Amino acid sequence: MAGRGDVELVRRGYEAFIAGDMEWLNDHLHDTIVWHVGGTGSLAGDHAGRENVLALFAKGMQLAVPEFDIHDIAQGEDHVVSVLTMTWRKPNGDSFASRAVQVFHLSGEQILESWFLVEDQAGLDAFQDGA
Repeated sequence: MAGRGDVELVRRGYEAFIAGDMEWLNDHLHDTIVWHVGGTGSLAGDHAGRENVLALFAKGMQLAVPEFDIHDIAQGEDHVVSVLTMTWRKPNGDSFASRAVQVFHLSGEQILESWFLVEDQAGLDAFQDGA
């Protein structure tokens, strides 16, 4: 069963991602993690393995820098779910915002799997890919 520490782990994960804290990410992304990204854009797909997920993060940050406004984080038996608004900002000042839900499957202190579900996935795909 997920514990209170799992909620804090997810909160810390967002902070580590934004800060580019590779040490924390390496310690808390499981070797066989699968990161699911919806849509049809250049970041879409199932990214398997820690190195592939970290490469996905790097590619995403090259396209635009994200900000996360977390509204709530809830936990269940095996998962932690965050409800948030995300805003992506490009260096030229363009931005895109959408509500989203992210689901994490955790084991111990590591993330095994994540699904990121964006309300306006088509809009995010177009923004990230420059359409």
